[in-house]
This record gives sequence, structure tokens and C-alpha cells, in this order.
Amino acid sequence: MMDRTLSSQIRLLRPSPLDGWLSVFLPFVLAIAAGACGGAAARSPQPSGPVPHPSECERAPGDPEDAARNFLGLLDPAQRAAAVLSFAEPTRSRWSNLPVGILDYTPNGVRLGDLDAAQRDALFVVLAAALSRSGCETVLGVVAAEGALSESPRAARLGWSADNYWLAFFGEPADAAPWGLQFAGHHLALNLSRAAGQTFLSPTFVGVEPAEHRRDGTTIAPLRAPAQAGLTLIGALDDAERSGARLPERPRDTVAGPGQDGVVPPFAGAPVAGWSDEPRQRLLDAVHLWIGLLPEKDAEARMAEARADLAETWFAWQGDPAGEGPIYYRIQGPRLLVEFSTQGGLGSEPGHFHTIYRDPTNEYGAAAIAPGSGR
Repeated sequence: MMDRTLSSQIRLLRPSPLDGWLSVFLPFVLAIAAGACGGAAARSPQPSGPVPHPSECERAPGDPEDAARNFLGLLDPAQRAAAVLSFAEPTRSRWSNLPVGILDYTPNGVRLGDLDAAQRDALFVVLAAALSRSGCETVLGVVAAEGALSESPRAARLGWSADNYWLAFFGEPADAAPWGLQFAGHHLALNLSRAAGQTFLSPTFVGVEPAEHRRDGTTIAPLRAPAQAGLTLIGALDDAERSGARLPERPRDTVAGPGQDGVVPPFAGAPVAGWSDEPRQRLLDAVHLWIGLLPEKDAEARMAEARADLAETWFAWQGDPAGEGPIYYRIQGPRLLVEFSTQGGLGSEPGHFHTIYRDPTNEYGAAAIAPGSGR
């Protein structure tokens, strides 16, 4: 259960009145437009299924290829054809943080709500094998939050449902050939690439609304740690460092989020090179919250890159260092781009966060599969 200090910090990350207005009314406008265009919501039935819980991740780590092949073996021919696409499939880059009722396309893969109990369980095994324990819990925490949104009167129109997440494979899961995995839906686009026994994460979007909720006797707050990490990091800087890191204006959302493949924002804020050891470590701790979605071996390889690139890394911040009101922060290096942005919330306190992780040099595993890449 969240302690009092962290609970109060999340309550302090309240949206501005304008952000709240946009959060309430903009989805209505977009949903009406999507409905007028025959959007995905009209094509996607939403049978009620059990809301996944992070406890599904309480499994012994397994081999991602074995878990993927087992899942695919449980699908019928039509499902398998939908689930497995080519590694170079152009729609691999078609993902969004928006709910399905607003989209004008059907996501890649097979829908969680269309799977039977054995297939659903096998899907959770895939996630547990492909991610770290904390990574799997974060992903299923986002899906669980969607279960909370599904109780809203707006849920049917917007497609808010824990059923509305899709799993797709790009290439046949095999030990000897590269392949990819995409698990995506509202506030989530997990884009993993596997090559030579390694897993790569870029690009991956993780958001959540509500920021925390109670389910089955536990508090689920999948992005509590990144929110706190940003406050801890800005608090570790001295006045001059803090002033240098501050952006003149807060971006409305993540700059390199959905639909922004290939976009590398200019370095902004303050260079990390001159910082003392403590704030440098706090920055690496924050970075690990994204890279740590990966299994330990893969996460350590990416963290070694982050440490090697510290002299070329920048930190940007906008918002009250005490967490009063909305905040935004960005950590950017040659092989790293992390953004955290608060958004308007549903109601007065639940909170609404967006984050993105990218390695601009290795999107969708492109660099890892290049001859002689060494990655």
C-alpha cells in the first residue's frame, strides 16, 4: 500500500484547470469525429472479461521465444494469421495512446477480450517472460487502470475497457531470427524487439489514468515511481542547477510520443556533465524505471550505455519542484530519450500521466539487427 508521503505527492500532481477541461471535453469531440468516420470503436465488440491484475506477473521467469510459441499454438488459424505479421510490416509503427473508440484503425494483432481463459493466461506468460517482474506489473497495472475507467458513463463511446488491448508479433518468434512484439491499447504501446538473445524496448509509451486505484484489496499505481523520481531528482539539484534545467514553458504532452517516430527534440535544460555524484545517481535511478521494464540482463546493457553517455546527457524540467500542479521532465542523451508529463485527470484527484521511452539509434530494433552492430 502506498505510504502517506507518496500518496500526498501524487495528490499534489493535480492538473491545471485548463488541462482538466481538455481532458473532459476533448475526448468527446474526438469520439464523435471517430464515430462519424466509422472508427475502430464501431468495429470492436467489447465483451466483459476479468480485469487483469499485476499479480498475474507472479510467475517464474521463462524464455520469451518458448512463451510466444506456446501462446501462438493456442490460437485458431484466423487468430494466428492476425497475430503474426512480417518483421518489416509497415503497421508496426501504427500505435497510439488513445482509446480504441477514438482511433480510425484497428490495432495490430489479437484482442485480449477475444481470447479464452487459456489463451489469456498464455498471453500473461508472454509478458512475464519478455519483461522484468516490475515491467510486467507496470504493464498490467496500466490495463487494470483501464478497468477503473470502464466504469465511467463515457466508457462505451470511448472504448475504455480492459478488454481493448492487442498483442501482435512481427516475425515468427525464433531463437535464430529477429522478431518483435507489440502489446498496445489505451495508454500503452509496448514495442519490444528480440535479436541475438537480447530484448530492446524502443519505442515504448506508458501512461495511466487514474494514476492510482484500489483493486482486489491492493493499491495499483504503475507510474507512482517515475512521478516521485522526477521530484527527487529536481530536489537533489542546487539552485543554479535547478534554474538551468527549467524550461520556459511546459510542453502540453510528450514531445516524442505517438506518431513521432524519427523526431528527436533539441537538447534542452541543463547538461548533466557538471553535476555532482548524488544528482547524477538520482538521474540514473529515474532512467532505470523505464529501462528496468526489461529483464535484468537486457536492462543492465542499456544502463551501461546510459552511464557511458552521461557526459552528453541533458535534463529538462518544468513545474513546481514541490509538485504543486502539473510537471514535465525529460532526460535525453545520444541513445536515450525519456519523457514524463502530467495530464488532465478524471475527477479531482485520480491523476493522469504520460511517459515515453526511446532509443533514437535503435527504434524497433533496427540497429540491433544491422550487420556488425555489436549490440
